[in-house]
Amino acid sequence: MTRTTTRPRWLIALALTTAAAAALAGCTTPAASSPGTADTEAVLTVGIQKPTSLIPGNSSGLFANTVVGALFDGLVDYDPATGETRNLVASSIETDDQRVWKIEIAPGWTFHNGEPVDAASFARAWNAAVDPDNAWVQSDQFSNIEGYDEVAPAEGAPTAETLSGVSVDDELHLTVTLKKPNSQFPYLLGRQYYSPLPQAALDDPESFAAKPIGNGPYEMVEPWTGGDQIVTQTYPEYAGEAPVNGGVTFRVYTGNDVAYTDYQAGAVDIVTLNSADIPEAEAAYPELVRRSAVDDWRNYLSLPTYLPGYDNPDIRKALSMAIDRDAIISSLLDGQAHVATDYDIPISVGYRDDACGESCTYDPAAAKALWDAAGGIAGPLTVTSVTGTGREIWAEAIANQWAKTFDTEVTVAQVASENTWSGILGKEIESPVALGAPGNYPSPLDTLGPSYSSTGSVNGSFYANPEFDALLADAAAASGTETQMDLYAQAKDLLIRDTASILLWTYPSTYVVSERASSWVPDSFNKGQFGSVAITQ
Repeated sequence: MTRTTTRPRWLIALALTTAAAAALAGCTTPAASSPGTADTEAVLTVGIQKPTSLIPGNSSGLFANTVVGALFDGLVDYDPATGETRNLVASSIETDDQRVWKIEIAPGWTFHNGEPVDAASFARAWNAAVDPDNAWVQSDQFSNIEGYDEVAPAEGAPTAETLSGVSVDDELHLTVTLKKPNSQFPYLLGRQYYSPLPQAALDDPESFAAKPIGNGPYEMVEPWTGGDQIVTQTYPEYAGEAPVNGGVTFRVYTGNDVAYTDYQAGAVDIVTLNSADIPEAEAAYPELVRRSAVDDWRNYLSLPTYLPGYDNPDIRKALSMAIDRDAIISSLLDGQAHVATDYDIPISVGYRDDACGESCTYDPAAAKALWDAAGGIAGPLTVTSVTGTGREIWAEAIANQWAKTFDTEVTVAQVASENTWSGILGKEIESPVALGAPGNYPSPLDTLGPSYSSTGSVNGSFYANPEFDALLADAAAASGTETQMDLYAQAKDLLIRDTASILLWTYPSTYVVSERASSWVPDSFNKGQFGSVAITQ
């Protein structure tokens, strides 16, 4: 029997985040409110890994979203404490039936080249994202809008060039018609791929790809062609809350561990910590380590279900049951992670504490019996890890546990961060892949849609189940949180039954910051938000 969290976890996060913010206010260096201490011309440095792209509709992954989030603003953003949407570029978003959405754009917003941010700029961006000739990776994120199938058909030639469900009513008014009612649509409007584009993006796409012209608080200083840093400065005409620093330079590293080494040398202000580096950072910089208030990341193994053996749910379940998650957490993950028990993430409403059951419970004898009964997989097996993430440490542990349980050879391979998703979705990586994914907003749809729907943009296991897709659609169309959560729970139960991927653990994002940037507080929902960081000298 499963138990749904009775108190939404984002409410728990709200309490914890508020407490954390209060604690930080009392123990860190002064922020903007402290006269004479902040340098509004100083530039913040942030460690990332190589982004896949800086174009909103063609970017994926945390690092790309972090940069894109600094360059572009969408119609809404998310309350950092609750994850609920807040109007940003939009002044109002209304619907009577959750299918037809009337959007009013706030006046006064401009792109970095002076072009106005208007209704046409959003229609332009969304039509560009679904244009098959562009082949942008986030095209599927617009498949809920009427006319998508005519512009980007699964088979055959397009019969339309633009989305019929996106209508520019006048300069500041936009009407969006969805295929089906979707109460979660405002959440999607906050994702980076729903950002507007200037006409200049279409006039000179090559220049735009190297130096995107956004509408966010920071503008690029020079084109980025894959080098070791992306330099931005504050945009003086920004229509939102003006940054209190002079810009952000994103330093591109091959891994978080390399970034941490540079941090220790005083070369970067904010870096994400791999689990292996957390104990040392906490000992050396106890006042400068920052954690998210609640688990906002998950680790899991995607599975090549298109290959023999991996196409058998019993084989996948056996692999899951042969992983001693508690041992790995206690010995390799700083003890801060928690065994994953559901297919979304604790920061999501409706996350269940005990849903996964025996599939996520270490039982090597039962795993071996199930493996043998299902015919097993002829070895050797491989687990692929992403370079610089620190995951190779626990990927090696999983490989050892599988080798012992199934009496077969298991190796660990590496793939570069920027090649990970192209390799998975292109079926070039024919093995389970050790992946991590952050939460973006508190709806279960955030995880379930992209990762497990048949058209999901990061469906690394190629899970395809019409019944699951229908439950997601029914949940999005349902009125009332209780009904929605019941439908999402039914959908997640299908994933558990089928072992759509192998759940591992969840954990809070952990960072270390410099003393001069110590006013920074992690924001689990908004990526690339650095405007409030007052830099002290």
